[in-house]
Amino acid sequence: MKLINPLRDGNAYVYHYTSSATALDHILRNNTLLLNSYRKVNDPKESKHWDVSPFVRTELNLELEQYDARSEEISTILKGNAKIVCFSRDKAEAVNAWQPEALLNRGFAKPSMWHHYANAHDGVCLMFNRERLEGALKRQLTAGHLFHGSVTYTNRGILPKIPGDPFVIDLLQAKSPTGYFAAIQAHFDRWHKELFLEKLADWSNEDEYRWVFLDSHAEPRLIYFEDALEAIVVGEDVDESRYESFLQYCVLHKRDIAKLVWHNGYPRVEHPGQP
Repeated sequence: MKLINPLRDGNAYVYHYTSSATALDHILRNNTLLLNSYRKVNDPKESKHWDVSPFVRTELNLELEQYDARSEEISTILKGNAKIVCFSRDKAEAVNAWQPEALLNRGFAKPSMWHHYANAHDGVCLMFNRERLEGALKRQLTAGHLFHGSVTYTNRGILPKIPGDPFVIDLLQAKSPTGYFAAIQAHFDRWHKELFLEKLADWSNEDEYRWVFLDSHAEPRLIYFEDALEAIVVGEDVDESRYESFLQYCVLHKRDIAKLVWHNGYPRVEHPGQP
């Protein structure tokens, strides 16, 4: 059973925490995950406005207000057009380790994640096969720029380094709307790790893994996760009727299910296995 240690591969799975209502009414009902705007995330480094410094052609003779408006527009495009779906992952310490202590290093047993993202233990944690999920994303998100990876947590400074800074963009060759967006895409490709795979160190307990997709519009994207779902971990406070709904889904799709309960502060997996 994939939820029982010892874990054999620390890179095999990713975990998505959500409320029971979102899981039942949207994710599981439609077999889809939502890639939502990057502006919806919770780290202020990500959700708040970016002060982007563009290099522009001198013949444009931009006034200060025009320059600031250009900076605002670039930040809006970079963050608004970028869509993101977020997961937790297993810690390296979970590999080949036995429970019960090792469970606290599993991606589905993070107390703060259960509290903040899974409706205070009244939600679920969905366990996905990372490789199969990556394949599903690549097959469906073709007309744009897609990347993925683990988040790095750092409190490094934000003073710009010219040249070579994620908040300094070269628009010298942007002479048309097409060229303008191409320059933003090129900047996205070069600096995606620094812009989209870094969070402040205070979030490090999340052990986050994410996919980010940039295309030419700001609308969210739904993607089918196909056969990537491995298991549903149900929170301790989910009522019996909703648990039955999750159980029915697992029966239909032959997926594992378990309930995560907390005993004297430690997690415990109950009723693991296929229904």
